[in-house]
Amino acid sequence: MNKKNKQAQKLANELILVSLVMVGLLLVWDATTRISGFNDRQRQLAMQSVKAAASELETYIQGYQRAVDIFAEENRFFLSNVELWPQDKTLYAELEEKIMRFFPDALSFTIADEHGETLLPGQEALVGPMCREDIKAFAVSEDAHETYRHQSPSGKYPHFDLMTHWEGSSSADEIFFISIKTDRIEEMLQHSNVLGHRLMLVRRNDPASVEIIPPDNRDVLPEDGRLGDKEMRRISATSPVVNTRWDVVVLPGNTLYSEAHRNILVRSILIFIGFVVVSAIMRMILLDEDDQ
Repeated sequence: MNKKNKQAQKLANELILVSLVMVGLLLVWDATTRISGFNDRQRQLAMQSVKAAASELETYIQGYQRAVDIFAEENRFFLSNVELWPQDKTLYAELEEKIMRFFPDALSFTIADEHGETLLPGQEALVGPMCREDIKAFAVSEDAHETYRHQSPSGKYPHFDLMTHWEGSSSADEIFFISIKTDRIEEMLQHSNVLGHRLMLVRRNDPASVEIIPPDNRDVLPEDGRLGDKEMRRISATSPVVNTRWDVVVLPGNTLYSEAHRNILVRSILIFIGFVVVSAIMRMILLDEDDQ
């Protein structure tokens, strides 16, 4: 190999090396940009999903509240009869049938006086201590009551409470109370999920306390069911639900970001390897031509 060929080969090697360095830098920039873009899109999707879910929940609860107001107004005479004869099992059964027909998700109901004292006897197993506290708070001020989740006395049925005033036989400020199961809220959160994200409701004054979460979303929770420091740091979006004690929050799936980032990096590495292979083949072809 003469001196001229050696210089040409050296120049070719340098050009190949410079090309590979430039390609590598471009691929690093491309991967970084793609990862940043993916992260931004996921944050936008998370914010859109929590806002949509919060809006849907507000509409759902407001609609239920209007239905409770209308039911109490339209059935005022019937409620008054139950108030006057609380021991009448037939009247109670008829009221229960009306309520279950009008509110298929209802768990329990009662009526109370203007002081928040329940008027129907023998309901301890249906209307628990927390529900009674809600009724008394509502009797003081409607604004004192905010929707939140709690368990039935049996501990089996999570629910939230709704109340309205109605004109009873002795007072215009008597209270009609109904508790609603949270199954429908779980379904709404499930349907609002964006692929790879997990929606849930948390207590606003205790964000680590998960109030309602669909069964399919529980893979992101620790074993004790509360959000730890790690999960709190991973929350990607939050939106309050008006007139409740809830915030809708979203956690990314456990492998959402790691899998996407790995796929982007693997793609870039494979492209770089492809350039290295092509460069090596081109160099071998040039060497063969020089030998000839």
